[in-house]
Amino acid sequence: MAGLKPNDFYWVIEGKLAVSECIGGGGLTARKIRREEEIQWLKSQGINSIFSLLESDFNLTNYQEVGFRTYHFPLGQNTQKESIELIFEAIKEALSDKDIKLLIHREYLDEEVPGILAGYLIYSKLLDDPILARTILERILGKPLSPTAISFIPNS
Repeated sequence: MAGLKPNDFYWVIEGKLAVSECIGGGGLTARKIRREEEIQWLKSQGINSIFSLLESDFNLTNYQEVGFRTYHFPLGQNTQKESIELIFEAIKEALSDKDIKLLIHREYLDEEVPGILAGYLIYSKLLDDPILARTILERILGKPLSPTAISFIPNS
């Protein structure tokens, strides 16, 4: 298989919704060659859209230049419930296009991103049990969700 799998890449909904750290690496490790290799790998997986939760618009132009549709919803510190619901709605709207295969990323797969994903599963009514959504994300990621992540999951 061509390319390089991004760090912390997981399918949340197989063939439709995935998550990883920032393409090319997070923080000071981002490198052009690595980004290009990871983009090649993502395309081989059918991913055609990037949903960035980064506070900056880092790499969005690069993604657009290689044909990805992009979405940008900065997730800052002390995120308000209303902001989380806007993110849920934006993910739902993006995935309403049957041709979209979406990768959500942030600098690192931190404690908030899994909460966003579990919360989206409830918000979109793909699941109706917050405990099940939490358990599914914990199994996918192989680690427990933090209290911060759990706080992002609606009570259905």
